[in-house]
Amino acid sequence: MSEKAKIKKRAVAIGIVGLVSFMGVATTGLVIAIGAKAPKADSVSVEIDWAALANAKLLQTRHDFAIASFNSGMIKLSGNAPDAQTRTRAFEIARRAIIAAMSVDKSDQKRAIKAFENNITINGEKMDDVRDALTTLPTSPQANDCQTAYDILLAGHVVNFSSGSAIIANDSKPLLSALSAIAVRCVNYRVEVGGHTDSQGDTFANQQLSERRAQAVADFLVGNGVRATQLTVLGYGESKPIDASATAAADAKNRRIEFKISETGIR
Repeated sequence: MSEKAKIKKRAVAIGIVGLVSFMGVATTGLVIAIGAKAPKADSVSVEIDWAALANAKLLQTRHDFAIASFNSGMIKLSGNAPDAQTRTRAFEIARRAIIAAMSVDKSDQKRAIKAFENNITINGEKMDDVRDALTTLPTSPQANDCQTAYDILLAGHVVNFSSGSAIIANDSKPLLSALSAIAVRCVNYRVEVGGHTDSQGDTFANQQLSERRAQAVADFLVGNGVRATQLTVLGYGESKPIDASATAAADAKNRRIEFKISETGIR
């Protein structure tokens, strides 16, 4: 391949895609920074209007509450999201639009995606396990890669609900957003969302509660861009405890949501 052909192939330089905050509430503006180096000044280079590219996609998908601007080599999305799910969707729409316009060089795309995921923060604090779960996934993950990513994330965090209900706690929504990102990357594999309770109370009521909680998690994922056909929702009640001892600590371990990849996938 000639030098000019190589330059043309790599006309769009890869920058750093960083999520400033993964916490979304109605009164908090969405801010996304994409550091993009300008393409080399060459007759075969193609100039990309990054802001226009992002704004067009946001308008097309009716997420135009977020406005993209370009200044000093940075693209910023700012605006007031009506809720956390909409905020996350707008971010993902902009991210995909930018990455899709990047160099066709797959190694460059992979580095850009890793750079983006390496900057994820939740509630303003960088979470190494979130970074590890996402950045260890290859570009085309296998079933075991996806399961490892889910396990890394859920080993350090728990999906919490309001007591006795299937209402997801606000402090668990960023975690579910990160799990959604894994599911989007692992679109070729079906995942079972399993709900589990402790043994306190009525067995039948616990079974129903576990089913409702698993469904609530699945609904959240679908709201964040995961295909409904990718998910299997099951409730196990109190039938599969991690710790069978009658202690408060055991109860806390047993109340959980698990993600299990199907080896057969959905291809």
